[in-house]
Amino acid sequence: MSKNDNAVLQSACPGDGVCTIAQKQNKSVSVLEDEYGNLNYKLEDSPSKSVYIITYNRNVPKDVQDGTYREEIIFESENSNKSSVMEGEALQNARLLFGRFCYCKGQTGYYRINQGIIRVSGDDKKRVFSVDFTNPKTPQVLSSVKFTVRL
Repeated sequence: MSKNDNAVLQSACPGDGVCTIAQKQNKSVSVLEDEYGNLNYKLEDSPSKSVYIITYNRNVPKDVQDGTYREEIIFESENSNKSSVMEGEALQNARLLFGRFCYCKGQTGYYRINQGIIRVSGDDKKRVFSVDFTNPKTPQVLSSVKFTVRL
């Protein structure tokens, strides 16, 4: 588990790595696609939204080359959102992306996620986010995260 400013992960991180969370206040996600269909994203200013980036980095033994493995979950939420549920195709309203980065030919990069659910609950002082998803295009370690954001 890791905390970053006002965001704190509540779900357990796989024991063979480190999980972190970053909250980018007043930002939104712009999904970019190149001519080959590869996805990437950039953050843009948006006073009504925040972006959350959850990262899992697997521990790599020092004597292993090309052993780096990282996953990311990226999505945005309206700052005023106190309660919502998004499922299926509606997940793209939150610009939900899953990133996998490793020496895994043909199975790395960012992917749009359309299978899963994002739940948001809370009040004026905190929000609780729960994200559960599957990515049928590539294996994944993280498929469920829960975190709290203090406002």
